[in-house]
Amino acid sequence: ADRRLTPVLPGAYHQGVQMHLTVSSCRSQRVYRALYDYAAQDHDEVSFRDGDVIVNAQPIDEGWMYGTVQRTGKSGMLPANYVESCN
Repeated sequence: ADRRLTPVLPGAYHQGVQMHLTVSSCRSQRVYRALYDYAAQDHDEVSFRDGDVIVNAQPIDEGWMYGTVQRTGKSGMLPANYVESCN
């Protein structure tokens, strides 16, 4: 079937946007925001700047977490006390 012939209902686009925002919420994505600059101290750590967004963050052990810096796309360990949950 040709997709161009499929009618688009009024408001369908907006509903899609709202669903995307819900899925991308802080709670489901475990999103954090950096409070300070951090320079990686080891090969398995990740550097970031104050204000960077850290996504897919997972606590590892006391004081450390693993996550991806959205700006750079790099993943690694980072100090948990350098970031705050964005919710």
